[in-house]
Amino acid sequence: MKTNRLELRLTDEERDLDASAAAVVGETLSEFFRQAARERAVQIIDEQRNISLSAAEAKRFLQALDNPDPDTITRLRDLWDRSPR
Repeated sequence: MKTNRLELRLTDEERDLDASAAAVVGETLSEFFRQAARERAVQIIDEQRNISLSAAEAKRFLQALDNPDPDTITRLRDLWDRSPR
């Protein structure tokens, strides 16, 4: 059940554009905004959680995992020790 309300200020041009787009896809303006906001939120969270590498970057990353630099291991252990748990 939807119980929260959100107010939004739009120019006349923005409202007309959004209402037209909502009508094209057969949604109310409210449904249109909820869906658009949800898609954007999912996109932003996905970008923060996932890392995309090119083939060359992936190869370099895997090589670093297979042959770790001792300095890097020391720095990672120091970072781990300082991190709150």
